[in-house]
Amino acid sequence: MIDIEEPVLRDKFPVIVHTLLIENGEVFLLQRQHTGSMDGWYCLPGGHMEYGETIKEAAIRECIEEAGIDVNSIVLRDIYSYQFEEEQGLNFVFLAQDWNGTATNAEPGVFNHGKFFRLDEIPPKTLGWVKDSISSVRSGREGVSLIEDLNK
Repeated sequence: MIDIEEPVLRDKFPVIVHTLLIENGEVFLLQRQHTGSMDGWYCLPGGHMEYGETIKEAAIRECIEEAGIDVNSIVLRDIYSYQFEEEQGLNFVFLAQDWNGTATNAEPGVFNHGKFFRLDEIPPKTLGWVKDSISSVRSGREGVSLIEDLNK
């Protein structure tokens, strides 16, 4: 039996979910702080999948926890295989199609602030793969994309 309190599986090969919240030509981004990793950089609401969750359930939960919204409908956009420091894993990026509430920084201990940015005015200190996912939406690309560049 797996000990769900033991972080070994998550630490060895993390599965991380992120959600694009796009409204009126703007995307919601959070600026990281006090995490010890990528502080000052902008990211999407997201985090690690927990034991017993589906990937979609994890994305919806992270939107509640980090952006304070209840997502009704999401679709998978991108899957990124990545390496960062000592870990290798997968980033799943979803696009929220419908949600209730107003996106805000719901975790001020983790994020400096959260706000909507125009799709063509993304802050320079935004993670590269986040910029790529935003660009794919702007371009009108449909379907799911698998990106296996481990340096993203």
